[in-house]
Amino acid sequence: MKTLSNKLLYILTFILGLSFVACDDSNKGDLIVNVDVSILSFKANGIEGVIDDEAQTISIYAPWSQAITSMTTEIEVPKGATVTPANASNVNLAEGANYRVLNGNLYWDYTVKAEYSKMLTFAIGSYKGKIDYNTGEITVKYPIGLSLTNLSPVFTTTPGATVEPKSGTVNDFTKPVKYTISYMGETFDYTVTVIPSNFEPIAFLGTAESASAIADEDEKAAYKWFSENVADFTYISLSDIKDDKVNVNNFKVIWWHLDGDDSNLPTDATGSSVVNKLKDYYQNGGSFFLSSWAVQYVANLGIAKDGKAVNNMWGQGNTAFTIDDDWGICFKGNESHPIFEGLARKAGSDNVAFLLSKGVKAKAHNALWNFEWGDYANNVPKWTAENGAVNLASFHWNVDMNRSGIFEYPKSGTSGRAICIGLESYDWYNEDNSPENTYVGNIELLTSNILEYLSE
Repeated sequence: MKTLSNKLLYILTFILGLSFVACDDSNKGDLIVNVDVSILSFKANGIEGVIDDEAQTISIYAPWSQAITSMTTEIEVPKGATVTPANASNVNLAEGANYRVLNGNLYWDYTVKAEYSKMLTFAIGSYKGKIDYNTGEITVKYPIGLSLTNLSPVFTTTPGATVEPKSGTVNDFTKPVKYTISYMGETFDYTVTVIPSNFEPIAFLGTAESASAIADEDEKAAYKWFSENVADFTYISLSDIKDDKVNVNNFKVIWWHLDGDDSNLPTDATGSSVVNKLKDYYQNGGSFFLSSWAVQYVANLGIAKDGKAVNNMWGQGNTAFTIDDDWGICFKGNESHPIFEGLARKAGSDNVAFLLSKGVKAKAHNALWNFEWGDYANNVPKWTAENGAVNLASFHWNVDMNRSGIFEYPKSGTSGRAICIGLESYDWYNEDNSPENTYVGNIELLTSNILEYLSE
């Protein structure tokens, strides 16, 4: 039986029941509130799913030979309950399918998704590997000059999988090392390559005086990932720059993720003292990663040649809500761009990747270019020529690419680069403790790719 969530459902069901009776005196049935609406067992191609009743999810981990777009389901529910859809063959679980259990007056919904067994994380000490699920390549940047002959990586996998060599085993990484993952009688090889690297210093810019004072939950979650995954990282505040407490020229890249309920740029960001220093930084080769509301900053810093910022912003002050579909990006025509390398693609597509999974709660902040109207209506080449940006990606459903939610300002003369992301799917925090985002790995990898690309 469900706990608090189901109790709330019981109450709502009772209230609705009273409403129906009030409207129709012929409805004399008693409410049934003491029955189970769980899925007891869910199998796809004979594989037992992992059921999370509270998150309302069921995960199927399949071996690599099986087609997760065409599976046969076997579902067990409590006596007296029904499930919709029923058992069937040729079911596509690759992108998630919805199931509802109905028992008496109660129901409970599940999202069932199948994925292939895989390596989830790989790290050597504090240096985390980048996993390309399309090729099976894992690359780990490691400090140049340190020995590679006696390293002991640790890693995690999806449930039920085993790997040889085992996690923690010492290996010589002067040459690529093969790791074989086994699951349900099948195997898949990963090749791990350690790349000796000089790590460029990268700064995370914020409005708070210190990292510990970051108030916005999305910004806080982004910084947490940043601090745990960037080798040479620093937090800097706008007031640090204004008061000359930090020299921005010490950093190769500056990332500003501004995601509060107010889309307006803060006063410190637009003051001449800060703007002039950051303009000089950019013109002398420094690069920016600007995300969410911060994408507007290209106008203030003179990065946008025409002085214009995005023409379509919405979602200010949104209350968190549950998204009813997977959200992501379409990067048609830019499949080979380095920032999209290794992203897990939508089944059957080479240019669509999801970033937020159905059921996650988000605030849906958007700051993007819409080319259906405005100064550059139906004329992306004119926008590129006059604004200086290149359209890299739009919403996952926008195959016409007539919106730009990820765009780049390439190097020009002595300047650095700038990458901007203003799409609602680039969201780090699951509001109200909503279910885990199953695509968070794509957000992390996209961010890692961007920071590496800008560091070159």
